[in-house]
Amino acid sequence: MTTSSSSRTRRIRPRTGTIRSAGTVIAVLVTVFVGVTAYGAAAGVGRPADPVAARAVRVAPPEPAVVIGDSAIAALRWVPNAENAIVGFEHTLDLESCRRLYYSSCRGREGRTPKSVHAALLDHSDNYHTLVVAAGYNDGTSGFETSFRNIVARARDLGYSRIVWYTLRSDVDYVSPGSVGNHETFAANNAELRRLIDTGDFPDVVIADWGGYTADRQEWFATDGVHYRSLGAWAAADYLTRKMAFLDGRACPVPTTPNEPTENPCPDPDVTGPVADIDGLYTVGEDGLLCYEIGDERRFECRSDTHVLQLTRELGPGTSGSDVGALQTRLQRLDLYAGPIDRLYGPTTAAAVREFQDQGELSVTGVADAATLDALGFDTSAL
Repeated sequence: MTTSSSSRTRRIRPRTGTIRSAGTVIAVLVTVFVGVTAYGAAAGVGRPADPVAARAVRVAPPEPAVVIGDSAIAALRWVPNAENAIVGFEHTLDLESCRRLYYSSCRGREGRTPKSVHAALLDHSDNYHTLVVAAGYNDGTSGFETSFRNIVARARDLGYSRIVWYTLRSDVDYVSPGSVGNHETFAANNAELRRLIDTGDFPDVVIADWGGYTADRQEWFATDGVHYRSLGAWAAADYLTRKMAFLDGRACPVPTTPNEPTENPCPDPDVTGPVADIDGLYTVGEDGLLCYEIGDERRFECRSDTHVLQLTRELGPGTSGSDVGALQTRLQRLDLYAGPIDRLYGPTTAAAVREFQDQGELSVTGVADAATLDALGFDTSAL
């Protein structure tokens, strides 16, 4: 089972304002002026200025933050210009495919094995106030508490005073490399994160409920439910901007609706819910175009890649493997399969396939043929 991508590539000059070398992302001071660049296309140049507030409120300047994440939030780096929607605070993005929290990472789609969040923290040991942890889709449940405690301890030792921890999306099809994590794992780790914070031992850890925020925004994501489409990458950048503004007690750098005043102070996006018109606020580019940094030399390469799971064979009774596990997971999410994700195509799996075929007015055979797999949302181009 692989992830679909086009063999055709085209090179695009790296975006200005971001300096990358040998795996290190150099912090860039992002001002509201940059936000105007991203938002300006929708804002309407020359419109009347927002009314002056009756009373000025002095707030401390935003503190620098580092965002350490995995391949889900790496779309902020991969989707052209999406990073420009992160405005209002100085930040560094350290985003890598197949990254794990504390234990050794797996080899990622850009051809290298990244440091874990815990190890990567040592690359960001100076002058940071906030750590944003946006990883966990490559981790299991047994080591989550250990990972959490070790990351928090190291961040405290390095002088971080605030840790913002993202929840995971759990209503998803994604299965991590080696079948370490799946939708049940992600839900369990979200619950464990909340349990740990509820102990009162971690007052410096704040939840960013990305899982809850995006629960009803399937259109922002690829069919695996974890990786972002272009629209989702811009939405993720917008969310991070608003969450940090809320935590800092600042005004929102951008409005929630085009041509409307910004809110001051910025409300918590986890409370207000997702912004409805991301397309109206930002100039979202071509969906599926991702720009990677390949290998340890970080060769810049852009190509079409929709993160749709590609299956290379039809599946039927007696077959086994990770592709059968992906099929079972998708059928389970559709409430058609109640068995274990054992990657074995047995009678229970065949019955679920027959029910899906019957509901979808397909030939009812119990075999996941090309038409059935396509209807389930898999990439069947290699069949």
